[in-house]
Amino acid sequence: MEKLYSLTGMEQKFELPYWVKEHFNKEKFHLILHPRSKGSSREWGISNFEKLIQLLPTERFTIYITGTKQEGESMPGLLKDLPDHVIDLSGKLSLEELISLIQTCDGMVACSTGPLHICAVSGKHAIGLYPPMRPLHPGRWKPIGPEVKIFSIDKNCNDCRNGGNCPCIENIRPNEVAEYLIGLTEERKIQTINI
Repeated sequence: MEKLYSLTGMEQKFELPYWVKEHFNKEKFHLILHPRSKGSSREWGISNFEKLIQLLPTERFTIYITGTKQEGESMPGLLKDLPDHVIDLSGKLSLEELISLIQTCDGMVACSTGPLHICAVSGKHAIGLYPPMRPLHPGRWKPIGPEVKIFSIDKNCNDCRNGGNCPCIENIRPNEVAEYLIGLTEERKIQTINI
């Protein structure tokens, strides 16, 4: 595995826009929340992301919400009246800028999406939210990287096989995810690079 990481280690190739850079404070953990998957995976649910934001201490975290413009439009409740430490970047970044943001931040929380895999291979904290259902389970789609943490319900379930909401992934408790993230700040595992 060490050889894999050395082969796939990514360098920051693209410049972040100045209006994103201005939010960076080296004293904080910079966390990306990527709530949507464009239907490619089961999603945790907007209410869980809202609860997670409320549970994370503002003095320790700066939070960036990412996604496409359409995904941003599909989560108006989450993006309405954001606190100062939460920045909505949905639909505002090119793919290159998103990759640069991922490489600059400390970690990401997302379901099984391409950005989560980019985060993992970049050596950042990739916190994945997965259903237990085959073939969508983490045994098949877990990202590969040195700082990957997966949250999934230990249950054999196919209740959402035909689409729709997934009770198993939605039952991953926001406080468990928050405790893990807060623990990262306490362990001083922050890996923000200079921008």
